[in-house]
Amino acid sequence: MNHSRFALAASIAIPLAMLSACGDEVTEVTQVTEVKQVPITMVSTEKDLPTCGEDINGSFVITTDKQKVFVCYSEKWYTLNAVDGSSEGKAGTNGKNGTNGTNGKNGTNGKDGSDGSDGEDGTSCTGVAFESGDSTGFKIVCGTDTLGVILNGKDGVDGADGNNGRHGLVPGLAKKLVKQMKRGINASAFFSGRENFSEFDDNIFMSDWPLYTDTSNYDRLEKKHFKMIADKGFDHIRFQIRWDTHFIGKKTECLINPEYMKQVRWAVDNTIANGMIAVVDEHELLMSQRVTDNNKASNSYTYKTASPCEKKIYRQIIEEMKDISPDSLIIELPNEPTTDEYITATQWNNLVDSLIQIIHGIDPARVIIVGSRNYYSKDNLNELQLDDPNGLLMASFHYYDPYKFASNCGSGAPPADSCGKETWEGTNNQKMAIYKDFEQVALWSKSHGNMPVYLGEYGTIYYIKDDASVERWLTSITQIADYFGFATSMHNFGGDYYVYYFEKDKWVDHKLRALFNPKEKFVAPDRPDLDAISKNTIVEDFGDDFPKSKLSSDLGLNFNWDFYNSCEGRTACDTVVTTNEVGTRSESATMASFKTADGHSGDGLYMKHVVDLPKDVSPYWALNLNLSNGDDYVDLSKMEALSFWAKGHGKIRLVLFTAYSDSIAAKSSDPDWKAGFYGEFSLSDEWTRYVIWADALLPERYSELESFGGEWAKAKDRVYKIEFKNGDGILQGMKSTIEWYLDDITIHGMELEDF
Repeated sequence: MNHSRFALAASIAIPLAMLSACGDEVTEVTQVTEVKQVPITMVSTEKDLPTCGEDINGSFVITTDKQKVFVCYSEKWYTLNAVDGSSEGKAGTNGKNGTNGTNGKNGTNGKDGSDGSDGEDGTSCTGVAFESGDSTGFKIVCGTDTLGVILNGKDGVDGADGNNGRHGLVPGLAKKLVKQMKRGINASAFFSGRENFSEFDDNIFMSDWPLYTDTSNYDRLEKKHFKMIADKGFDHIRFQIRWDTHFIGKKTECLINPEYMKQVRWAVDNTIANGMIAVVDEHELLMSQRVTDNNKASNSYTYKTASPCEKKIYRQIIEEMKDISPDSLIIELPNEPTTDEYITATQWNNLVDSLIQIIHGIDPARVIIVGSRNYYSKDNLNELQLDDPNGLLMASFHYYDPYKFASNCGSGAPPADSCGKETWEGTNNQKMAIYKDFEQVALWSKSHGNMPVYLGEYGTIYYIKDDASVERWLTSITQIADYFGFATSMHNFGGDYYVYYFEKDKWVDHKLRALFNPKEKFVAPDRPDLDAISKNTIVEDFGDDFPKSKLSSDLGLNFNWDFYNSCEGRTACDTVVTTNEVGTRSESATMASFKTADGHSGDGLYMKHVVDLPKDVSPYWALNLNLSNGDDYVDLSKMEALSFWAKGHGKIRLVLFTAYSDSIAAKSSDPDWKAGFYGEFSLSDEWTRYVIWADALLPERYSELESFGGEWAKAKDRVYKIEFKNGDGILQGMKSTIEWYLDDITIHGMELEDF
């Protein structure tokens, strides 16, 4: 993120050109496995070299008297020695053959150069020119070891020093930056319309967005704030920017006001000047998904690619920002696309792909942040289809759960009596719910080449009354994100979720404490390797006994699988079970019709449920296996985890129903339905093994069991039903499709004799 470091690296193009002139041949490198950008400096003579220590390991120094290049490696200075000079001078002006050789003049034969002296400990170093893809530079080789690579600037003036050219591409830069971005803050002043903006101001950007309930107090960014933010320990600022209210000329031309662009650049430059990374986020997805009925009706764009306006906006942004070092500025694609009504998964992927091509076509070294649909939901990450050969992409999600606590009644003035009274006690169940959600994101990342993850927004609205609850919630989210290696950015500096209170000109202490000086430390559960657990029992493999369960057969019992759904008894509901492309309504479907030969390993189960329901009905589909005749239960006390293989669309929820304590059952209006412990998963198109650990089983949301703080440990010896059903997120009155493939349901930690 240091500008001077990049400038020095680019300026090495002239002296390094001599290195390629010294060798007998130039090797073309077609694959670079490690690239390291290192600082370059100059001293007068070899005597002026600084001490080679760990702090400058890998650094290069040029001596101006003899134009030698030295590299610091393992606490020793090595000279990039030339090989023997050739017998014939190279064509060209005053080309040198060897370190001690005589200049060859304009192609005449030069004298043999003296042998280059060996480096210390028998190791000599040389620079080998290479070209790989769109990148050129020098591979630094000492003996048989490659220390790293220096990439030349591209499109430089006269091809010399890389000025005004493209930055050298650093493969894997996104993984490096996600560690440096550890703690960030959102700045939302630029998101407001501010249509009365007239000209650039070097000291302040004043939003026209009133803060809190005070219409005379406005969100803003002052020059002094950048140092204040850095001094508090923040590593980056995410700027939420709206461009469409700052066009000049005809709106359809999508030309950004140059004065407004200059103001945005002012914010970015001040961020970097104070040692932080800047993230520029287009906070309003243009031409596609404003959440209004009018827009929905008028949005006829097909999204085979991004809209022309969006493309033009990003071209202007990148042209303005392309001179900034890639380790100081990150570009984020449009913020929080919504759902199918406005933009589908295919359309979003098309838009993402086209904008990435535009950005990397102009600035190929730039790191880009990409979020998921449904307002950057973690559950929609698996829809993303990202091609990231150079490691320059970072995935993002936002988190405000439980929403009833964190955001409650939404932005603006809250109703006097009904908002902000929720508390968050930080119980084990509450912390484990966050852990499970973040673990889901981490598993997605692992399955996508350990793609770096950015928690771009989380925070609590200003009118929540219990500061202790806010501090506990922020502490837990921040620490669990740290555990999984996510960079984080709290929402936000000003605005309705403020961390800095402009009216009193002070920070909100309990929010800062949660970020930088937490009272508690989250300890992640200690879990074994699933495949190392020796005791395992298959509940169902959809073999010959199905729909009777394999577990029932092995135990000598007679329990079959069953299903129910929201279409039963409804003539307005279209439910289709697809087997060999034959559609059957749910009323005539049987469990046997769900069996398919296309399981994960042999036979499996396939269910498809197409739903078109009245507006007051929520769609559901459940597959269940009873384990009790009424008074007897299955004891799962020894169970460590339950796993299954699945693929499909939407969410799948696994629920273990228990006979909880009499006191809870007496308070419950419907204990048979409510006393369930669950784990929920978002399905992908590829077969995946999903695991719910026993210590992560939580009481079903919004149930009596949750309100009473029910714990799995108090009910695990009285389990009477296993159920798979659709998860949260399917809305009433919407046409939806629930589609599953399911196979190999297994309980880990128990053998048959343990039941």
